[in-house]
Amino acid sequence: MNKKIKVVDSIMVKNIPDLVIAREARWMYEKGRGFEPIKGDMTRWKGLIPGRGEFSNRFFTVEIEIIGGFPATPPIVKMISEVEHPRVTKGKIIDLWIVKKWNPEYHIFQVANSIKGLFAREPLRPAKHLLEKGARPISAASRPDNAVKVFTRQKAQLEDVLRQKEQELANIRAGMSGKSSLNRSSEREKYLERRKLQLEEELFDCEEKFHWADYSATDFAKNYLRIRKQLQIITQIS
Repeated sequence: MNKKIKVVDSIMVKNIPDLVIAREARWMYEKGRGFEPIKGDMTRWKGLIPGRGEFSNRFFTVEIEIIGGFPATPPIVKMISEVEHPRVTKGKIIDLWIVKKWNPEYHIFQVANSIKGLFAREPLRPAKHLLEKGARPISAASRPDNAVKVFTRQKAQLEDVLRQKEQELANIRAGMSGKSSLNRSSEREKYLERRKLQLEEELFDCEEKFHWADYSATDFAKNYLRIRKQLQIITQIS
């Protein structure tokens, strides 16, 4: 009970709508694999990043924290494990392009995937003093045996919360319009929401490819303007 109160208090202090948190969490479960909420707090997500090369049997811990003002304000992304990497500051903040160029249309699962993409291109290595002492970051063998059960339970709880919030909104809209059923408009809203998210993902992928020089300036401009135009249309009719 105390844990639940602390989590609720954390969200209230940060002044983030619970529907926003629920939707971000749902998309994290679907699209940001490898991350889980810390002690049930949907504003803080922990992820394990696999090492590469000589450190391929190791995992490094990162954290994403949603702070007050989100989604207008970007999340804080930091490294928990002790590492040596040009994109990790002395304060353990990860220098991530998506955070530096934050857009309110971005989502937490994109931050998670951007972290994985960064360290796939520029692999992590433990801090020198850890190698000298022979200490090791989290390994695959040390992962909790009940990780799948925890994930399944948390996902089910999240889906229940999201259904409740969406039903509350539907009831409010029905009361305001004087209608008992909003099935048709609800289906339309769900379609527009899915389509908007799809376009936001395409826009993000386009920006990330340009950042990593996988797109030329011409290709980026052409694709960016095409996707942005479609997104504007969806936003206007939503």
